[in-house]
Amino acid sequence: MANRMKLTTLLFVLLVVASTTTNAAVASSTTSPITIFELETVTIAELHDNPDIYDGTVAYRKISVVGTFSELNSHRGTITKDSYSLEIDTTEEQMFAGFNVGDEVKLTGVFYHKPIGDNLFVPNYVLQYPVEDLGDVEISEIIQDQVSFNGKKVTVAGNLSNIEKSMGRYVLYVADPETNDELKVMFYGITDLEPGTIIKISGLYNGGILHSENMGKYRPPMSIRTIIPGFSGFAALAVFGILAILFKHEKHNG
Repeated sequence: MANRMKLTTLLFVLLVVASTTTNAAVASSTTSPITIFELETVTIAELHDNPDIYDGTVAYRKISVVGTFSELNSHRGTITKDSYSLEIDTTEEQMFAGFNVGDEVKLTGVFYHKPIGDNLFVPNYVLQYPVEDLGDVEISEIIQDQVSFNGKKVTVAGNLSNIEKSMGRYVLYVADPETNDELKVMFYGITDLEPGTIIKISGLYNGGILHSENMGKYRPPMSIRTIIPGFSGFAALAVFGILAILFKHEKHNG
């Protein structure tokens, strides 16, 4: 009887191991994400040859351009591609933190044609190009070293501390569960998430803001270590071994 009780106990532990190590980390999304970076990409040459078509002065229109910084100052910069150049408004200096002359970038924003003087591109986002996706990152890491993450895609998880709708988008603040560092997030979709929810967000970090493409409820991945600190794969093998021995012992006695 005692052996059977031990067998039952170990079988329960085994089932816990199996169930906790296969749980999915991300719950089904509660949002309708909008891809904000896959806009029409227009060459600088095309803007030079047909500026009226893309002029945002008459009709507001977001486009993307790709080029290399040939000049980068506090208020104005220039990107160049295939011997064509385009002047960039760099007034929002935080958006360009960590970028240098010679860096290739993808800018998304509005082009303004000026019949007298230089045309001007006013960016809403500045991406390292080719696009660099850093994957899962702790919020505290971003807060402590914002320049290293600027212009790159990241994925973060944290506690939704505040959410407000403003001008057709959501402004959120997500807190690191360990340090309580908060990250400002812009989300351009539809969501019913509420403060106090643990969420996971993917998007572009630029200018101190995470511009989110995808957001949803998050359930941290379960593991046996969560229940039994220090539990490892070797311990799991030991459980299987003991279980096999007890089965043999029961079979021999039975």
